[in-house]
Amino acid sequence: MEILRFVVAALLMVSGFLVFGISTLGIFRLKYILNRVHTSAKGDTLGALLILSGACLITGIGPSLLKLAALLVFIWITSPLSVFMVCRSEIVTNPPPEEEVEIREL
Repeated sequence: MEILRFVVAALLMVSGFLVFGISTLGIFRLKYILNRVHTSAKGDTLGALLILSGACLITGIGPSLLKLAALLVFIWITSPLSVFMVCRSEIVTNPPPEEEVEIREL
């Protein structure tokens, strides 16, 4: 049972690091700032969720689990909120996005 828990935790952590890597690649490949911020926000939140979930599995039940879970909830709430504020300041201070990118109607 201990080995299964370790394997699942390792898979969660490795997948979290892969999400961080793909997100970093997306930041360098995309041209418009709002696309870059969106990529970094999604990758940051999902990567942290996966890595901290793996760490929670490794630590087991105890005070460390409570601290990691609190950190997980804190990141899950504050990361999208901070990205929203950065995007809002970008839109307010710079020209409209229609001049920079093509916007398609659905």
